[in-house]
Amino acid sequence: MDHGIIIDVLIFLAIAVLVSPLCHRLRVSPVLGYLIAGSVAGPVGLGLIADNEGTRSLAELGIVFLLFMIGLELSWDRLRVIRHFIFGLGSAQVLATGLVAALVLALLLPALPFASAVIVGLALAFSSTAFVLQILSERSQLTSQTGRVAVAVLILQDLAVVPLLVMIPLLGSGANGLGMLTGMAIALSKAALAMAVIFVLARLALRPLFQAVAATRSPEVFVAAALFAVIGTSFATESLGLSHSLGAFLAGVMLASTEFRHQVEADILPVRGLLMGLFFLTVGMTVDPTALLADLPRTAIGVGLLLAVKASILAALALAFRFPLYIALHLGLLLAQGGEFAFVVLARAQQSNLLDANTAKLVTGIVAISMALTPLLALLAEWIARHQRLHSGDLPHPGTETKDLANHVIIAGCGRAGQIVLSILREQNIPYVGIEREPLLVDALRKRGEPVFFGDIRKLEVLKAVGGDRARAVVLTIDSGSSREKLVPRLRALFPELRILARARDRRQAKGLEAGGATAVVPEMLEGSLQLTGHVLRQLGKPAEDVQALLEDYRKDDYARLALTQESD
Repeated sequence: MDHGIIIDVLIFLAIAVLVSPLCHRLRVSPVLGYLIAGSVAGPVGLGLIADNEGTRSLAELGIVFLLFMIGLELSWDRLRVIRHFIFGLGSAQVLATGLVAALVLALLLPALPFASAVIVGLALAFSSTAFVLQILSERSQLTSQTGRVAVAVLILQDLAVVPLLVMIPLLGSGANGLGMLTGMAIALSKAALAMAVIFVLARLALRPLFQAVAATRSPEVFVAAALFAVIGTSFATESLGLSHSLGAFLAGVMLASTEFRHQVEADILPVRGLLMGLFFLTVGMTVDPTALLADLPRTAIGVGLLLAVKASILAALALAFRFPLYIALHLGLLLAQGGEFAFVVLARAQQSNLLDANTAKLVTGIVAISMALTPLLALLAEWIARHQRLHSGDLPHPGTETKDLANHVIIAGCGRAGQIVLSILREQNIPYVGIEREPLLVDALRKRGEPVFFGDIRKLEVLKAVGGDRARAVVLTIDSGSSREKLVPRLRALFPELRILARARDRRQAKGLEAGGATAVVPEMLEGSLQLTGHVLRQLGKPAEDVQALLEDYRKDDYARLALTQESD
């Protein structure tokens, strides 16, 4: 047995056990803790962990699982809604940032050939998918407007890796313009065909596979099927010359529209967390404090230029795509760092003799430091965005922030009941939007970052603005019972497939709402009484499972056992 691997694993687990609680106590992102720990424990520090192929391969699996989890959050329908941001804003960001970075490099490093400057510039255009998505997930912002746009840009960046990796060896071989275009066209055609084949096979095979596995009622086999789906599609795309994380993302997108999505997510989450920690640890291992101090002025200037140029371009493009200023500023700072794919591109450029070792080392250090600054950039971005929005008094129309929403939940009425729904949906990373008629409450909730808008849900224009035709469900928590009874039939007529969930005062009103087309109704008076009774029974020593069974028995047939007393209420 290779004891070296065992020791590396033990050291990593010890770091995970120490870093996560410490970061939680200090209220800082665990990402920053893993980066510092990697620099200290890696070969350039104490040398406790070896920087070998096995460690890097495990770390890359962290990115694979992260992209798979993001795919689970983005069904095919949601991807179609944000396609304009993926291919519009994303493409513009990569091209604009790559061109500007190449020009800056050509000015600062005149000895660098322009073809090499273009490659490095495009490498710097990539942001860190792993860092950004981890931070958005920690802050429950994946379903926010900024989170959705950031995901769209990151998807395009992952796609852009393919033609860039094809272009590098062609430039290194000295191919002329026509030869390069021909080579890239062939490679991209193969890539598009490979993606189409994988997409079709995954769509046809994944649901039957998980249906068969679920029928076995074996948790171990289900976890094995989930791992097979992730690693199998990742291996398939990498074998065909595409990004390994792209295959995992496609598998996640395919499973997002199935009934197995939530169970797969729960099974994969612990594995993803550990592997992501290992990835951040290996990134920290690339940071050599001694080398950075020796070349500190150039490195600091490079990091500053990268963050300033990239954030400015992203913010300007977001404004051009008609996003509010606070979202543009937030997005620019959030995606200003370099990305993990820059390491791959720079290594390939070195192999093709397009980049010398010293320049590659300098750029690699700049990218690694910019990635390490991501948690601080995210905090700064949130602070600037929040203050800019408050001082400008800008409360955007719902059409601005909800035009790319799909499969979301609409909460009509954001009082105490509505706010409970909001908080739980936010914790579960389920996209949602709230509508409230009280201006002071809207202002207070928006200061907390909630996507809540002033409006009357009974108006057709408001329903359209919040994406009623694309929503998965609407939750009616508004106080007025008569408004609910009038609204439910209208919602059912306008959106036949929409799930309508409402609260009611009592069973009589619940019956009326169900007759009007509500999918589910919760009678508040009865439900509160049942919950209180449940607490009484548990305090008297009744087993919890017996209490739950008793309450469910009363809920069956729409509280039929309570019909006699209900009519007299």
